[in-house]
Amino acid sequence: MTKIALVCSSGGHLFQLFSLRDFWGKYDHFWVSFDTQDAQYLLADETVVWAHYPTNRNIKNLMRNIVLAGRVLRRERPDMIVSTGAGVSVPFFLLGRLMGIPTVYVESITRSEQLSMSARLNYFFAKKLLVQWPELAEKYAKAEFQGQII
Repeated sequence: MTKIALVCSSGGHLFQLFSLRDFWGKYDHFWVSFDTQDAQYLLADETVVWAHYPTNRNIKNLMRNIVLAGRVLRRERPDMIVSTGAGVSVPFFLLGRLMGIPTVYVESITRSEQLSMSARLNYFFAKKLLVQWPELAEKYAKAEFQGQII
């Protein structure tokens, strides 16, 4: 059975990825997010690995999350990594790419003119980069517009 790693920061990124449950809900899956109240609530009945935060401009937590990503990806062996961002996705996409695991990044619907920082960082590691505005897909060769999904 297909296993999906769902990797995202808490808050809006988590809500967006959680709202795609019609896609990921039919597969074996696990989450990587931050141990915050909203994540605890939304993911109460899910398998979750808590990542280290904050991630913005925090080299120590970036390194800790790289180690975490290596450990989790080796142990869980997902068939795919899906993320809506933000910083916590970068170590998982980097190591996922090195391990040959397909990665899918879903950009926020709020990004209509340029990619978010995490999308730009993951651009090189993502197998698929889904954007929700056709104008954005025209700007980036790897970006695909398949309609507004979130």
